[in-house]
Amino acid sequence: MGFTLEKNTFADVESKLGPSTPGSCSQEVEASKMICYVSAGPSNTRIFFESGSSGGWSKLDGFRVVSENGRPTCRLQCKSTTAFGGDIQTSGGMKLGLTKAELIALLGSPRKVSGNRLTFEWWSKRPMTKAEIDQETQTFKAPVTSPYWDVHDTVEVTLSVSKVSEFEVHHTVTY
Repeated sequence: MGFTLEKNTFADVESKLGPSTPGSCSQEVEASKMICYVSAGPSNTRIFFESGSSGGWSKLDGFRVVSENGRPTCRLQCKSTTAFGGDIQTSGGMKLGLTKAELIALLGSPRKVSGNRLTFEWWSKRPMTKAEIDQETQTFKAPVTSPYWDVHDTVEVTLSVSKVSEFEVHHTVTY
């Protein structure tokens, strides 16, 4: 659909898919803000776009794709749209319907397996831009000693009848 985590915002999503009622799927104080869309076609695929503290509650830092057969734990009001069907796929090839073998070939070995839920994780560092260094210096009222962001990417996948029925991607950037 062309959205990029840490770059695009809820406003970008809504300008392409239409306005959606924001909400949260958690009662935590700093819970992610979410908007939801459901395909108007027969697939009833749902996409939850998320933004939490890492995205300043407006830039996307996660999303969840749930098939018609998936049972979302979040009950947000989803806006119906014809902009997508059940064939949602990330630029990296993640999509509903992959088999466990295809999933592991795509993402490698999961970090954690709990029943039909698999978790994949990656940690990295990203250099700060000059503007980000200046902003962090102002925020913390002290010079930045290590000009790198810590980046934690996770993909959580639920399998149903040995195929991906739901996947959730999070991109968390901290200092």
